[in-house]
Amino acid sequence: MVRLPGKFLKNICGLHATPLVEQMGAAMLAPLFCGILLVATVQGDEAFLLENKSPSPISGILASAEVDALTVEPIVMLAGPQGDFPAQFVPNLDSTRRGRYYFLLPVVIPPNGEWNVREIKQAETPANVVTVEQEGAAIVVQVQGKEVLRYHLGLLPSPDLAQPEFGRSGFLHPMRTPLGTIVTDDFPPDHPHQHGVMFAWTDTTFAGRHVDFWNSGKKAGRVEHRELLRQFSGPVVGGFDVQLAHVDLTSGKPIDALLETWSVRVYASADPVLLEIESVQRTAGSTPLEIRKYHYGGMAVRGNRGWYQTDGSGFLTSEGKNRWEGNHSRPRWVDVFGPAEKSEIAGVTVMGSPDNFRFPQPVRLHPDKPYFCFSPQVEDAFTIQPSSSYRSRYLFIPHDGVIDRDRTETVWNSFAHPLTLKKAS
Repeated sequence: MVRLPGKFLKNICGLHATPLVEQMGAAMLAPLFCGILLVATVQGDEAFLLENKSPSPISGILASAEVDALTVEPIVMLAGPQGDFPAQFVPNLDSTRRGRYYFLLPVVIPPNGEWNVREIKQAETPANVVTVEQEGAAIVVQVQGKEVLRYHLGLLPSPDLAQPEFGRSGFLHPMRTPLGTIVTDDFPPDHPHQHGVMFAWTDTTFAGRHVDFWNSGKKAGRVEHRELLRQFSGPVVGGFDVQLAHVDLTSGKPIDALLETWSVRVYASADPVLLEIESVQRTAGSTPLEIRKYHYGGMAVRGNRGWYQTDGSGFLTSEGKNRWEGNHSRPRWVDVFGPAEKSEIAGVTVMGSPDNFRFPQPVRLHPDKPYFCFSPQVEDAFTIQPSSSYRSRYLFIPHDGVIDRDRTETVWNSFAHPLTLKKAS
């Protein structure tokens, strides 16, 4: 087995390691963005095969494709070709055996490469790097003791007491960069119905009625938190699962149209911060919801109000387009950014999964406000039927400074082409 000291990796790649990785003797994210490659084979009685089927090298903290649990313990240490590394299994909500592994790989797996690995029996579980706790009416997630986001369980009331309809629960804010800069906003004066990271449809038909879940000022619909289903901390990943409801207000009494589950996962990565949201929407009853063709609505990000009509703010898409060229284009990822005190520029990049409906999804980039959304209904209408569900997944990267396009593409490939883990034959 080949082992590389963390100091050696840090000196080559110029990045820092977490305390957990220091203990392992390997740098956490350095391999994600540098070109170290060693080849070796690990022998063991119970062997597993870790495969990289993507067109680019992969390392750092990443998730596997869905798989049945391969070990008894949810958190294990694995012996790999270039060192030992932790793997954490997170089961799906509807299964204790089916889910995804999250890995902290010591060095790169080359394109179309594979590792033979084996489980190492550990005397104790590694310490949590990601902590998830409830503070009052919010879920707070920290990485290495620094807050990266909050999810609002309780209703945040409207700052305008004369317009209580703008109050909302069930969204993320604030979201922070590694330096602590807040890249989201809530109740912005120009659009008080926009809230951090939120999901709402705009132009819909439910039971023959027109319902707008986005523009809460119309009092036709709203989205609200319903239930905290699960929360967990961990050495590689932490997160929580919640249920939300999309409520029709047009019939004289509130009626649930959709029930939505958010599965939020935050990686044990301090720089860059990496977090994902998987949303699954189902009809609340036997009535379908038609999402009509419209120019905005969907998974949305409202950026910092300091980026509104400010020099140095804007958008960049995976195709290199700005806010004017990129509106209603179909990029793999979008970055919204603006001026910041600690790094001159800060922003958040959001990536859509290739498994999402109509991927790459059209995006709405506002002509002067710092918000955008992934909007598949820009192309055409579609319907969420009682017999089906609308599932989508996004990776968020809040960042300090101008984004590195090459680094962002590397992260994109690790997100779009998850590793596979299986028992070795």
